[in-house]
Amino acid sequence: MKNNAFIPPVIKSREYLLSKLRIQKNSIPITKTETTYNLAQQTRWLSNDNFAVGRWDGTMSIFNYSSEPFTGPKLTAAVNSPSSGGVQMITYIPPRMIVTSNNDSSLSIWITSSDDWSDLKLEDIKTYDNSLDVATNGSWFPCEYDNDTSTLVVGHNSGFLSIWSVNHHHKDIHFIKKIDLRNPKPVNPFDSHAMYGMCILKEIGPDARILCGSDDGYISVVNIHSGDILSQTIFNSEAQRGINSVSVSGNKLLVANCSVGIYDKNLWYFDINLETNEIFYQDSMNLLVDNNRIQSFNFDVEWGEYSGGPCWFAGTEEGILWMGRANAKLDLVGYEALSESSIGAALAFINKPGRLAAAIHNIDQFSTGSP
Repeated sequence: MKNNAFIPPVIKSREYLLSKLRIQKNSIPITKTETTYNLAQQTRWLSNDNFAVGRWDGTMSIFNYSSEPFTGPKLTAAVNSPSSGGVQMITYIPPRMIVTSNNDSSLSIWITSSDDWSDLKLEDIKTYDNSLDVATNGSWFPCEYDNDTSTLVVGHNSGFLSIWSVNHHHKDIHFIKKIDLRNPKPVNPFDSHAMYGMCILKEIGPDARILCGSDDGYISVVNIHSGDILSQTIFNSEAQRGINSVSVSGNKLLVANCSVGIYDKNLWYFDINLETNEIFYQDSMNLLVDNNRIQSFNFDVEWGEYSGGPCWFAGTEEGILWMGRANAKLDLVGYEALSESSIGAALAFINKPGRLAAAIHNIDQFSTGSP
């Protein structure tokens, strides 16, 4: 059964654990009727100079990368209502098109005529069967030849993928197929299959592949043209929570999740056999400052680059930005506080030059020093 009570997963997990502790609360004689979350859920680069942030309150803002302090958004658009799950998916389709989540049965297409996205407008709403539920992530695959249609892959709250063809001339998308990636035995206690993690494993060709990480614990590799499921692996057989984010660099995979207790881990490192699509464990660590916390939710992980070479970034529930390297094992470089708010950041990295955007309530922008 589809659950339309959309609560940010970090809060859902924390409230579940607190309910088990049976903490005595001193109530006050008023009734809370609603909570609207304005937390960032997704950050995506649109160019080397502009990035978009989608929030749980249903808004999407576009920012210009700036070295100046206290700069606001270029524009903010009301995409949907919080009851529709907010803006969990933002997928850029070159040169001037964005597809976002809308509600449990549609996607929104946005276009601009300018390079700075200042005149962004809603072009169309594309419907689909509501059994797929809200879109939670997306990736765009370019076409192999100039006159071909390209491909949009969308992950859904239901644990399904949907595959769409993209007509660039008409700025339109068309549904092709859906693929069931659900784990019959979810690692989480919520029976959630939401497809929060998604990244391209091979971009072009008949064997173009997507790698997906689900809240039910599955890492799935799928051929986007045939729809064949090439492999499915539970990232941690002892996991109590599922996958929040995945990031791939070559054959190296990083997985972010929520750790429960100080002995659990919230960052996992794997090798991928690109011939067989098998996933092999390499290392893991728990990104946590306060060991007294009941959980440490790793909200997002991104491969990146800095002046010292390849690296990774992660944003955790304590409002911390972590940085490290990964070779044979994970190596922590350090961390710093992003915000007083104890919620993880939605991250996005772009190279040439190296820039990192981190969004919680506020937006933090970094130059990483890579060329």
